Amino acid sequence: MCGIATGAAVTRSFFHERMRPPVSPTVQVLKESLQLSQDQQRVVMQVLDDYAKYYENLEDDRRSIAEHGKRQILQVLRPDQQKRFLRMFGSPWAPPHAVQAGN
Repeated sequence: MCGIATGAAVTRSFFHERMRPPVSPTVQVLKESLQLSQDQQRVVMQVLDDYAKYYENLEDDRRSIAEHGKRQILQVLRPDQQKRFLRMFGSPWAPPHAVQAGN
């Protein structure tokens, strides 16, 4: 699970930083190195944009699965354990900093 989360974060970061701008550095490098035509550039940009959206959706799914897991774990913990768990990992329905601020 940690590997998936790390991979998703790194991949998401890569795609957000390098592939989301209208003309990303990746497209620029490919354009220059491969001497892409306008039609080829358009297809390459569309493919990279599709992959970026795909990875964004994966990240959203990963968050949803993690939150579901947190809720399941909370159901089996005693109240004192729940408080410690929420301090460690954050509320499944609120960002971690919100839980820590309430202490």
